[in-house]
Amino acid sequence: MTEIRAFNATVQEGNFSRAALYLGVSQPAVTAQIRKLEARFDIPLLERFNQTIKLTHLGQQLYRITRQYRDLESSIQSLIAPPWDARPLEVRLATASPLVFMPLITAFSQAYPDSTLKITSGTTDECRDLVLASEVDLGLFPLPDSEPGLSRLAFHSHQLVAVIHPDNRLAAESSVSVHQLANEALIFSRNESFTQKRVNEVFARAGLFPTSNILMNVRADICEAVAHGLGVGFALSHDIRSDDARYRAVPVKEAAFEVHEHLVWLKSRTHLPEVQHFVGLAIESRR
Repeated sequence: MTEIRAFNATVQEGNFSRAALYLGVSQPAVTAQIRKLEARFDIPLLERFNQTIKLTHLGQQLYRITRQYRDLESSIQSLIAPPWDARPLEVRLATASPLVFMPLITAFSQAYPDSTLKITSGTTDECRDLVLASEVDLGLFPLPDSEPGLSRLAFHSHQLVAVIHPDNRLAAESSVSVHQLANEALIFSRNESFTQKRVNEVFARAGLFPTSNILMNVRADICEAVAHGLGVGFALSHDIRSDDARYRAVPVKEAAFEVHEHLVWLKSRTHLPEVQHFVGLAIESRR
């Protein structure tokens, strides 16, 4: 178990130095445990690259099994120190909607000032995969349909908007239709993003299949492109800043439905203190 603990910490922290700091031991001690573990196999578990490590195929297989021990240790610790205990927490979050959830993240940081928050940003699908793989404790993203093994809490709702330069005649409209937008130069995000999937669906329902010559991965970059007059972009209304006068967020008529943002976690991890505290605060904030 000591070898496994050193192995998991090294994978989670990304190198031997941070793993040693996390475990409260020396770096040579971590290295020695990894070497003992690798001696049990015929091929390496880790590839070393300067200050970082990368899992080999065998290392990936082993980590899929052994990362369960982190939850086991946390479960045992929650019995030793009950959930109401004020000990520092380490909460790992993956969010596809940082602007939506930043007030909640801030409130948690203020309520538990000694705790550590590790936040990863990505697409909805990327965040969902991290939750399913137990790489994070909670995901903060839209989950339209319930899934076996996952719990979700609706936290916020907003709708699809077109992001339009103020000089564009459509910026003065209270809402715009996809037929009006189809005649504009459009800026799309990567197809695997939740927002772009909604955009594609809304156009397709109207029998329209527009293309774009500008593809961008980051919402802030799309807004910046709109501000420079490159075209019309799309976003969920609260995923972009509302105080920037360089663009207007105009609702799309055919997308009047609301998109719900959720807290998402594995049902098997509901009892863990980091999940209970964060979800509990979200329920209070929602009220």
